[in-house]
Amino acid sequence: MNRLALAILGLGLFSSAVTAQDAWQLVWHDEFNGAAGTKPDPAKWTYDTGANGWGNGEWENYTTNAENASLDGSGNLIIKAIKVGEGAGGYTSARIKTQGLYSTTYGKVEARIKIPYGQGIWPAFWMLGDDISTITWPRCGEIDIMENIGKEPATTHGTAHGPTQANGNNAYGYGGQFSVSSGRLADDFHVFGVVWKSDSVEFQIDGNTYYTVTPSDLQGNPWVFNKPYFIILNVAVGGSWPGYPDSTSVFPQTMTVDYVRVYRLATSAAIHKDGVVNAASYQPALAPGALASAFGVNLSTGTKDNLFDAANQSFPTTVGGVSVAVDGHPAPLTYVSPTQVNFQVPWEVTSASAPVQITNGTQSDPEPASIAAAAPSVFADANGVAIATCASGVCTVWGNGFGSLSQGAATGVPNGGAADTTATCKASVGGVDAQIQYCGAAPGLVINQLNFYFPSGAAVSNGVSNATLTIGGQTGSFVVPAPQ
Repeated sequence: MNRLALAILGLGLFSSAVTAQDAWQLVWHDEFNGAAGTKPDPAKWTYDTGANGWGNGEWENYTTNAENASLDGSGNLIIKAIKVGEGAGGYTSARIKTQGLYSTTYGKVEARIKIPYGQGIWPAFWMLGDDISTITWPRCGEIDIMENIGKEPATTHGTAHGPTQANGNNAYGYGGQFSVSSGRLADDFHVFGVVWKSDSVEFQIDGNTYYTVTPSDLQGNPWVFNKPYFIILNVAVGGSWPGYPDSTSVFPQTMTVDYVRVYRLATSAAIHKDGVVNAASYQPALAPGALASAFGVNLSTGTKDNLFDAANQSFPTTVGGVSVAVDGHPAPLTYVSPTQVNFQVPWEVTSASAPVQITNGTQSDPEPASIAAAAPSVFADANGVAIATCASGVCTVWGNGFGSLSQGAATGVPNGGAADTTATCKASVGGVDAQIQYCGAAPGLVINQLNFYFPSGAAVSNGVSNATLTIGGQTGSFVVPAPQ
């Protein structure tokens, strides 16, 4: 909603919805069902609070009070602006958001709303980039699905905002507007929405597109709409754009929201919740350089394995239009299918919770992956027993997630030779400490290798022993066959 340094381009003419043929699947929603006076669902919504002008010279004080945001008992959310004084801080209202609770990348985002009216009233339904807390506005991007200013009672505005250069603090705004032919928007409910794809954002009212923005419209400015955004609903009072309440303004003013819904194309790639796991242990813990598996739907149009590119001596980052990004870093692919994609976590990833997104025509919503310096695990057969060879008392198992190596490693490139882990490895087999011969890279592969002496006195049951491997304070468990 910040209007500083903007160049709003285009008025936008009504067009028929170009996505009528698309099949949408509801993936997130709030119907605001509940008892009258109940606050918005805390599992879905949180609040912005305060009376700091919000960069626009606004007069409202946003609160968490039920009198400013609550359910009406008839399936609606009521956001109410109340006059409690004069001038700045003389009005209370609410600004609720899904930040930290839900975000989406692409899809159809819409809400059925009956907006308030009057001079100085500024209702909005909009989205901000998840990364606003780290890279700030306008670099995070903003999609204003609906904004109305009271002095334009018949008109809704839809605008896409971003930085005028990749790291700039100046903002652009490309948007359009639509006006009802008679009366004012506040006279009835309307469905305000966007259809958001990787290369376009369509602004809609009641299912009809009135403005579309694409990368080619931005005159060389960066397109910042290929990442997760969270949702915001608020009613502002006053500001440099709408102006301020006057003698004609009536309070309280209410914005009534019937629902907020997010849809994805039924053919969109989607990772299951908690669907990113260690490819060896199938547990959540991963480490830089580890192989991971992502499970979901529509991840690929076919199955492809044996993906090693012998000519380039590396694994590809794109296969048949399928790609994976981990915290924004391209990930090498080792296997793709409609329901499973295996990939290497790039060595460059350092975030403790790294978002994983799969692109297959459309980009999936991010699914967080748990990243630690090491996440030791061992590949096993269908019976859960480590794939191992033992000779002359020395056993070799193939592992994953051992962490950084003494000679470093390149993402997607098989290890050229032996390279020890930089952290100390400790193994226990059958309750007895095992002497380690080698712990590090598996030569010629992108996985790890552990060689150890099977200790005498190790407890063995049915030909196997329980074992653990600890690296850098992180421990993984496995079952190893006893030497014959």
